[in-house]
Amino acid sequence: MRRFTRNAAVAAAAAVAALGLTVTQASATSLDTWTVTPGGSFTATATNPTLTVPAATLECASSSASGTLDTGSGNPGAGIGTITTLSFTDCSVIGIDFDVTTAGSMPLNVNGVSSVSNAVDGSITNIDAHVEGTACSADFTGQVTGYYKNDTKQLVINDGNLTASNADCLGVINDDDPALYEAVYAVSGGHTITLD
Repeated sequence: MRRFTRNAAVAAAAAVAALGLTVTQASATSLDTWTVTPGGSFTATATNPTLTVPAATLECASSSASGTLDTGSGNPGAGIGTITTLSFTDCSVIGIDFDVTTAGSMPLNVNGVSSVSNAVDGSITNIDAHVEGTACSADFTGQVTGYYKNDTKQLVINDGNLTASNADCLGVINDDDPALYEAVYAVSGGHTITLD
């Protein structure tokens, strides 16, 4: 995990995929529906994602994700997409190499919450990631939030509520530590997501 810090886990995520999304506006309600063009499959890649806990930052060289988005109009924001694969390469924290795995939480749910200035705020939920290094391991669970930019086709993850548990890491990572995952994913497929 070379830059796996503040994100906690993986998330996903970064998640990732063309649909990240954070929750910034309260204007969207459960009755809001969305149009996704063209929809369908997507892949996403990020360079130097990080996961930050109070005592350290986990950094990764890269992260990759893939999944699917709903297509057409009338789609609910909750579960507008799913991330089915998520991986991280060359991750480390304070010089210790780490492996990051997320298979136990797949698929991740991508949720659209609100629309602001050609961007979609939302969340990626169901994250359950494990980090493992020499004399150090921990789990991270929760969700990440951010936004998907329709013009640049980027998914920006910059907030959330990831929390550490089952930590055995010489005090570098502790149970109940909050974790912030930050990443910018370039999303393939040319997808545009707008409120109906």
